Amino acid sequence: MTNAHLVASVSAAGSLRFATQELGLSGDIYCIMDDLSLGPLSDGYERANFWRSLDAIGTSEPEPPASPHFSDEYGFDPTDAFAPWRHLHARLSQDRPSHLLIWVSESGADHVMLRMACHWLGSIDISLCQVKVPARQNYHSVAVHPPEALVIFAQEAIPLGTSEVKALADEFVDIAGRPEPLREVDAKGRLVFRPISAHDGLLLESCPPQWTLAARVVGQAMGHGDPRNGLGDAFLASRLRHLTDIGIVEADHLDKPIRHYNVRNRAPS
Repeated sequence: MTNAHLVASVSAAGSLRFATQELGLSGDIYCIMDDLSLGPLSDGYERANFWRSLDAIGTSEPEPPASPHFSDEYGFDPTDAFAPWRHLHARLSQDRPSHLLIWVSESGADHVMLRMACHWLGSIDISLCQVKVPARQNYHSVAVHPPEALVIFAQEAIPLGTSEVKALADEFVDIAGRPEPLREVDAKGRLVFRPISAHDGLLLESCPPQWTLAARVVGQAMGHGDPRNGLGDAFLASRLRHLTDIGIVEADHLDKPIRHYNVRNRAPS
C-alpha cells in the first residue's frame, strides 16, 4: 500500500471509498467520525461525555446511547472519543503507507482536523500530505463533492514538511487548551472561538410564534447557517431544548423525540 486517506465524516469517507472502488483512486480510507468544531479536545473521555450530554438535551431519552460520532459499530470504545485516533496510529505504525492524505476543507472543523492529525500522527515515519478541498456552491465540506472531483483533488495533495507538521501539532495543543466549546473559521481563514450559545439567535429566527415541528426548526437553522461552518443537528437540537428549558421557546411534548413535538417562539417580536 502506498497511500492512505483520512477524513472526519462518514459521508466523506463513503465518497472516497467509491472513488477507490470504482474510479481508480488508490489507498485505504480512515475516518475519525467526529465534528471537531465543537466540544473539548484535551481528553477523549471528557469529549465523549460532552457529546452524550448534548444528545441527552437534544432528545427525550432518559439515558441516550453514546453519540453516533463515537459508536462502537467499528469496535471502538464508545466512551473514548479518541479511540479512532488510537486505532489509526496503531494501523499506520504497522502498515506504514508512504503517504497519508489528510482531506480538509476551509471549515472550522477541518481547520482543527489538520492540526489534530499532525498532533496524533506526526511521530509516525510516513509522509503527511494535505488535500485542500475547495468550496462547492459556497459550502465548505469534503462531503459536498462527488467522488469524481475527489480523484482530481487527490492529485494535488501537498506534502507537509517536518517543521510544518510540528508547527501544526503545536497549534492543536493551543486550540485544545482553549475553554470555548465552539470553533469556527471566519471569512479570512482565521479560527475563532465562540460560546456554545453563539447560534441561539439563529434558532430563534427559525422558530416562528406559531406551532412548528421542532425538527423543522432545526433544519431551517441548519439551512440558514454559515456555509463555511456547518451546524450539526444534534448540537442545534440540544440548544433548542435549552431554549425551551429557560422559557424562551415553548414546546408541547418534550417527552417525545424531536421529530414528534412542536415548538413556538415566545420571545417578543
